[in-house]
Amino acid sequence: MNQFLNFSLEGKVALVTGASYGIGFAIASAFAEQGATVCFNDINQELVDKGMAAYAEKGIKAHGYVCDVTDEPAVQAMVATIAKEVGTIDILVNNAGIIRRVPMHEMDAADFRRVIDIDLNAPFIVAKAVLPAMMEKRAGKIINICSMMSELGRETVSAYAAAKGGLKMLTRNICSEYG
Repeated sequence: MNQFLNFSLEGKVALVTGASYGIGFAIASAFAEQGATVCFNDINQELVDKGMAAYAEKGIKAHGYVCDVTDEPAVQAMVATIAKEVGTIDILVNNAGIIRRVPMHEMDAADFRRVIDIDLNAPFIVAKAVLPAMMEKRAGKIINICSMMSELGRETVSAYAAAKGGLKMLTRNICSEYG
């Protein structure tokens, strides 16, 4: 039997950003199945409520928070609230992200900036918020969701590819600086 198939996250607190649905929901659900206490955020109450209902349907007691991950003071406040209500974050998955499929010559700079803000700046902001407690504990995991677009350019995804390429390098830097 593969030794990596069974592992325990008992006693661990995991924050998965943008995990009301999709990949983030699947990751958070898998963590919960291994015993982690799951925390997630989304941009508005409606999405958090939908996420809470989906977790409850799977029998998972999740903790949902409304938080815009591009808003540094809001992220700092969310991380402090999680620490107070649930416990120190042991695992961060920077999952929240968007994509705009527009040919580069037709994309507004504001749309480009929005993708960069959510897909690159937000993981920096959230990682920065959880690092002090991880450094104090001398333990923790930060997982940034990248994409094949961090390696390959494709038509209509210039902002997304730029953000994911930057996120790949941010991840390497976090490993180098804090690993």
